[in-house]
Amino acid sequence: MWLQKLIRRLFSREVIAYIIVGVLTTLVNLGVFALLSAWIGHERWWVSNFPAILAAVIFAFIANKMIVFRSDGPLLQEIGKFLLSRLATALAFEYGAMFILTDLMQMRSVLTLFGIEILISKLLTQILVMIGNYVLSKYFIFTKSKHPEADHQ
Repeated sequence: MWLQKLIRRLFSREVIAYIIVGVLTTLVNLGVFALLSAWIGHERWWVSNFPAILAAVIFAFIANKMIVFRSDGPLLQEIGKFLLSRLATALAFEYGAMFILTDLMQMRSVLTLFGIEILISKLLTQILVMIGNYVLSKYFIFTKSKHPEADHQ
């Protein structure tokens, strides 16, 4: 019984939509990061990181509000909560985990995708970011849903 409930929840419309939007948001983040890193250099990853995070946050807010959580909650309140939660995950993972992996642990290996070099440490932190952002979005930001019955389909 609990397994069926877990499977139903993992394959809900909301979770699948979040994964798709999360992948697209991650691609925005990684794309901006990679382009700036190619210009500025991987050793200054923290400089490339801020514009990448900003671009991803703007994209993610719009997509999460409209597509994933279908929220009709107050716009300014949701933007405020969204920015605070993204600041928390950015500080914890995008900067904290990146600093630990890249600078302290010297994980400076790159993966080349479509001719663009991306730090492996950046890829790893994106997994943490996606999980943290889902939890914060689901339970802290987008609490009003236009179609709550659609989450179980």
